Amino acid sequence: MKIVTRYLGQRSASLFMELLDNLSNVEYITQYFKWRLIETDPDDNKFVDCAIAANAEYLATEDNHFQVLSHISKTQVPI
Repeated sequence: MKIVTRYLGQRSASLFMELLDNLSNVEYITQYFKWRLIETDPDDNKFVDCAIAANAEYLATEDNHFQVLSHISKTQVPI
């Protein structure tokens, strides 16, 4: 949400998140295990954990911290 808020402002970000909440093709995933695969920016781990829990086909990001995942065999989530 903080990235959306940065670009759109608080009101637009809230409306956008509300829109996502109401889409039929949005699935909420609860991650029960914390892999802690990204050491350089631990806050990014929530996205990796969720992608693994959801058996995501890929994780789209421009964040260079995620490049470490290409060297880890535990995850099959292409970046």
